[in-house]
Amino acid sequence: MKKVLLAFTFCMVVYAGFAATTYDNNQYQQKSRAYSQLAEKVYAEGDYDAAAEYARDAEENAELSAAFIESMLARSSAEKKLLQARTRLAWAKEHNAEHYFPSALKEAVTYIDQADSSFASDNYPETESFAEKAIASLATVRDIIPLPAKYVVHPWDPSRDCFWNIAKNPAVYDDPFMWEKLYEANRKNLKRPSNPNLLIPNMTVIIPSIRGEFREGTYDPAIKYESFKKLTE
Repeated sequence: MKKVLLAFTFCMVVYAGFAATTYDNNQYQQKSRAYSQLAEKVYAEGDYDAAAEYARDAEENAELSAAFIESMLARSSAEKKLLQARTRLAWAKEHNAEHYFPSALKEAVTYIDQADSSFASDNYPETESFAEKAIASLATVRDIIPLPAKYVVHPWDPSRDCFWNIAKNPAVYDDPFMWEKLYEANRKNLKRPSNPNLLIPNMTVIIPSIRGEFREGTYDPAIKYESFKKLTE
């Protein structure tokens, strides 16, 4: 019976070390190996009681080692998921999420803060859960080119640039009837402030934000902007 018990214990110790070799040199595994060697030694000498005692110590430490390894694997998995969430958050911030997806960004930040708190408390499953929620919150965030804040007037032929046509541009207001917004914002810069129809080529027209939309840069016809109406619906 003792021989069977010892053989079973030795197998458990070997299996515990095999389960996750990355962490197999932890203090519990080292003790387990040491006790196993002692058990084998005294067993060979015929001291079966001492061998059984050492075998129990080896088994106990093998179990502690297995628990340690499981904890370290959970920690590693949580760290990877949290890094993934942080990387996605950084990308979202770099791509103007605070302007276009403020709710998603705020929610993700909250989840990551909760994940950090859970990680500090060694609650790795909860850490991973919060990190996954943060990633899910940012799933709708996409790269959006900001609408232009300025427009450079081109010669009348063939551009037909006027406040009416500029306002009609989808990247401006997508509505020609909004031309007066442009006029009021640029009146003082006109050659004849009382004449909204007189735009000089190369003049820079300021495009004010009228629905809280984020704007930056100068209009570039080569860029495919999302329409003003789509971004402000």
